[in-house]
Amino acid sequence: MRKILLIASSISLMFTAVQAQTVTSFAGKANTDPTKNYSNSTAAKADAYFYQPHGIAWDKGGRMYITESNKVRLILNDKVYNRSGKLGDPSFTLGYANGTGNAAAYYSPTGAVCDNAGNVYIVDSENHAIRKMTPYVNIGNGQTASTLAGANSSGGWGTAGYKDASGASARFDTPKDITIDGNGNLYVTDFLNHCIRKISPTGAVLTLAGKGTEYGNQDGSGSAARFDSPYGIAMLDATNLVVTDFTNASIRKVNISSGAVTTICGGFGFKDGTLAQAKFKQVRGVAVVNGLIYVADATAIRVIDVKNNTVSTFAGSASASGNKDGVGTDARFGALGGLSYDGGDALYVTDITNHVIKKITIDNLAPEADFSTTKTNIEINEETTLTDISGGKEATKRTWLVESTSGNTNNVVLVQGDYNASKAITVKFTATGSYRVTLTVTNEYGTDNVTKTHITVSTVGIAEVHPNTGFSIYPNPASNGILNIHLAEGNFDKTKIQLMNINGSVVLESMAEAGSDFQLNTSGVSQGVYYLSLSDLTGIVSKKVVIQ
Repeated sequence: MRKILLIASSISLMFTAVQAQTVTSFAGKANTDPTKNYSNSTAAKADAYFYQPHGIAWDKGGRMYITESNKVRLILNDKVYNRSGKLGDPSFTLGYANGTGNAAAYYSPTGAVCDNAGNVYIVDSENHAIRKMTPYVNIGNGQTASTLAGANSSGGWGTAGYKDASGASARFDTPKDITIDGNGNLYVTDFLNHCIRKISPTGAVLTLAGKGTEYGNQDGSGSAARFDSPYGIAMLDATNLVVTDFTNASIRKVNISSGAVTTICGGFGFKDGTLAQAKFKQVRGVAVVNGLIYVADATAIRVIDVKNNTVSTFAGSASASGNKDGVGTDARFGALGGLSYDGGDALYVTDITNHVIKKITIDNLAPEADFSTTKTNIEINEETTLTDISGGKEATKRTWLVESTSGNTNNVVLVQGDYNASKAITVKFTATGSYRVTLTVTNEYGTDNVTKTHITVSTVGIAEVHPNTGFSIYPNPASNGILNIHLAEGNFDKTKIQLMNINGSVVLESMAEAGSDFQLNTSGVSQGVYYLSLSDLTGIVSKKVVIQ
């Protein structure tokens, strides 16, 4: 008989969520000549023409704002409205003016974000300023644009520079994106100043990370850090930002209190894999959903899972562009700009070269229940830990049910109830038998449950039972009175075969005959859960078997 090794290890039944994200056209008609095709009047969202759309923001009422070359649009009730900025040919209506509705003027606005009051903050990129638009009241009442920070020159255009100051005295150089924290502070990527700026609700500007006008690729705190053309920005969590560092082709994390900068992943190229292996091409927009970081990277959307150390292509392709709806990597985009999460089940991205807005449904937010178990074959008075490893967005409610299904404790419930505060519970077993575990998880996208009958409590003292080690048993469960035993390698040689019940008592014993196959007659054995053990001079290995 070949040597049988009993390897001690914990059994963990793991689950991998299947993602099948769907890309659909949301707004805009593909525009081959934006200087001739542009919308001056209200239009259905499928019929509107955009010119280089970029930023996406939602106000507290769920209204969507889109920035483009010369103005800000509003999408409401499936219609597109010109909300702020000049009408006409986008190439000849650029400017810098505060005012209401069409009296305002912009020069290539990019990122946008809304505060809790409904104010819309707009990065007026080529005017080197941060604009503020008043909240929506109704379609008939226009929204007024003013300047929160940055200034215009006497020539009527924004003035580039670098200066920490308040309001009109502050200076930026081609800022790109903006986000907001829970206290109303704004954070801006200052593209050509290679730093991250922080703006208070009253318009006071300071440099949070990086040293203005100095570029590089260096982690560190505050002015010790270096960026090279930071582009997209979003809140990673309550205390950190995530930034796409365009020229460095990397993803950076910035602490909003200390300004400490660390690199999450990156390097120029295009490669999925671990965080250390991943490469990026043209990183612009960024959004965070359920702890996952989504990045608009050239003609694809990438997803970064820091917890599981992976980077993958979520939608689109790095090697093929186009304008095609589809599922996951079958979809095609042009050069992607802004990326935003709607707070529900979808991302929205602006396609700069196709002049459209696409919707990407995130299909893995609904719960998909699963759990792991530290030990599945244990002795009386031992404990095992059950851990929720469900897929989808984090559960808001989880319910465990642990019940016996065999032996003298048939149908006895050991655990039943809600355990919402913790993802793991520890269960102690005081009676032999087989136990069934059911986990039910709920989040805002639905409810799912899973049941597994896979915990066996015995007095045998076998630390672990390995289903793929040494030999195979068939049929299992056994119902015809015969158990067939097959060695994966080698032949039986003075091998003792024992069938033990969960109390550790031997109910059948035999010595194997020569050859790699052996039959054990179990016709006189009662129904139940047993262990089949093979032992020779090299060791012992056991498997669980069910007699029906």
